[in-house]
Amino acid sequence: MGKTQQQGSRKTRMEPAKPEVQIMEEEDEATAEDALVAVEGPAAGVEITVMIAKARLHCPVCTLPLKPPIFQCLFGHLACGSCRNQLPDTGRCFVCGHVGAYGRSAALEDMVRATRILCPYHAYGCGSYVTYYAAAEHQRACPHAPCLCSETGCGGFAGTPAALRDHLRDAHSWPVDAVRYGAALHLRVPESDPAQHRRILVAGGDEGDGAVFFLAVGALGDAPLRVVSLVCARPAGAAAAGPRYACRLRATGPADNGCAGGEAESVVAEMAVPSSAAPGEASVEEVASLVVLRRMLHGPSQEMRISVRIDKFV
Repeated sequence: MGKTQQQGSRKTRMEPAKPEVQIMEEEDEATAEDALVAVEGPAAGVEITVMIAKARLHCPVCTLPLKPPIFQCLFGHLACGSCRNQLPDTGRCFVCGHVGAYGRSAALEDMVRATRILCPYHAYGCGSYVTYYAAAEHQRACPHAPCLCSETGCGGFAGTPAALRDHLRDAHSWPVDAVRYGAALHLRVPESDPAQHRRILVAGGDEGDGAVFFLAVGALGDAPLRVVSLVCARPAGAAAAGPRYACRLRATGPADNGCAGGEAESVVAEMAVPSSAAPGEASVEEVASLVVLRRMLHGPSQEMRISVRIDKFV
């Protein structure tokens, strides 16, 4: 059963659940200290919601989150293990100058180990509670990290791949095409219509998982070449967890520019499909790409005829 302990106008709720630690950006001595209340009776297994001033959880020397080992002088001044070893005189407190002061703070080490926060990406589906000092490392690998819109003047939209798909379709008029794994999708992209140069492909059909891919057609500097690129919209953590994707990109030129034997000129590329949380900003080196000669474009509108096949590997 939950238990409520009231002190004046403040209430602290104690219940056997995952802890919710609110990190205050600016230190308020009275508020932060008063929010830490003692648990009456046996404390084993009891977790409480507290507010802690952010500065209390960071090394005052390097300002990074404190993690074991943590050192403290006789007058309470702290230093993380890295900073303590790099100080000019490791036996002298960097604040008060007391000699021979530093010792391990087992109590504070236990506290930072037990201080957990909800993943900063919980709004995008992550329900993990992580140790505060390891939150940045978790963020880098979190499979629920948001994907970003790179359109000029967008205002910093961030969301799941599906949310980014809808945003680009509704707010920026990107065309959306359904693609089936293992089947070729045939597209005609006129050079005279820039709105068609960037497209969203969504994996559908019986085996489709709703994965979102970005297809782009663009120039390669001043050269008489065009580049077709493909990238999967998902964060690095999701890409590491799988599945993997591979693609086959093919462009076909006009029949009258064909090779010997009457066949139309074509170029093909087969490769793995990289992933990016900011697919609109991915460079040529970060995407699957196919280089197409300008002479392979069709008709007055300079239409590029391409086929895209995506395969999924679990």
